[in-house]
Amino acid sequence: SFGIIQNAGATLAGVVVAIDRQEKGRDSDRSAIQEIEQDYGVPVVAVVTLAHIVEYLRGKGADHAAMVHAMEDYRRQYGV
Repeated sequence: SFGIIQNAGATLAGVVVAIDRQEKGRDSDRSAIQEIEQDYGVPVVAVVTLAHIVEYLRGKGADHAAMVHAMEDYRRQYGV
């Protein structure tokens, strides 16, 4: 995408993602979002994060406990 923007003669000003899954990037010391911000020198803004979703589901009660547990397992394995 960055190359397409540059080839069109435009300048990337920032990136908006719908969901920040808060995952490790290729370099496990940084998140994927941090890698983009540092590699391209632009801000990255998320509409919602995995933490927001988990918090919301916790507030919805026991009906969502299995989903919350699965998301927390995912975060432990892949998250920063």
